Amino acid sequence: MAFTQQVRADAAGLVVTLSGDLDYTISGSFERSIQRLIDSRHPRTVHLDLSGVRFVDSTAVSVLVRLWRLARRENCSLRVVNAAGMVRQVLDVTGASTLWGDVAPAPDAAAK
Repeated sequence: MAFTQQVRADAAGLVVTLSGDLDYTISGSFERSIQRLIDSRHPRTVHLDLSGVRFVDSTAVSVLVRLWRLARRENCSLRVVNAAGMVRQVLDVTGASTLWGDVAPAPDAAAK
């Protein structure tokens, strides 16, 4: 499954909806695109909506952690939301999910 990302603004900042496999083959370009969003738009929050992500590997987990650190340095709150199944399990087992708390639904996710 091809990886895609869509960005939309909400009341608090940005929601980036991801789908496909988040793995080493796209992790670098994904990380750079989120860095550019944070650097150029200076959002208060970024929600990474993983509802369409079916697979993550260790490289992707490392990218999510680095993005969380970058966001903190830029006074931005980065949260991972809507992770389910194997993706949620990987985030829980690696301990990465403790960085952003419960991987809950994004604000206004019910409106989709």
